Amino acid sequence: MKRSILHVSIAALATYFSAAAPVIAEPKAKPALAEFDGVDANRDGRISAAEHAAAAKKMFRAMDANRDGNVTAAEMDAAYSKVTGNKAEQSGMSGADKIKVVDRDGDGVLTASEHDAASKEMFRKMDTDRDGYLSREEWTAGHAALMNKSSRR
Repeated sequence: MKRSILHVSIAALATYFSAAAPVIAEPKAKPALAEFDGVDANRDGRISAAEHAAAAKKMFRAMDANRDGNVTAAEMDAAYSKVTGNKAEQSGMSGADKIKVVDRDGDGVLTASEHDAASKEMFRKMDTDRDGYLSREEWTAGHAALMNKSSRR
């Protein structure tokens, strides 16, 4: 059960890495963070754990509309709608459902530490060769697999 919840939580974060990217990216200055090149800050062709963590922090800040250090389901849904132009329900999981799978204390709110922990786990799962970096191939395959798992829920 815990493993299933972890997979869903990682898939939920993958959804937001993909969907929240335009909110995070500076207009026409930098690629969206959901894109490999947007996360590869030093442009060395691979994403380090530090680069991935920095992108996750930016994503969290973008979703935390009221800047209280927490992301509510409403904030998550609003960020999704702003980025995609679609209602959050169209993503297959509501913000509340996405939060549930990573909400360690069960309070219905995503904290920065909960988001950080899930992001680190996401990186670990995508780093299939365990070299501490994500290649473009690992990034693409990892996001595709996580999105596939999310769509089957």
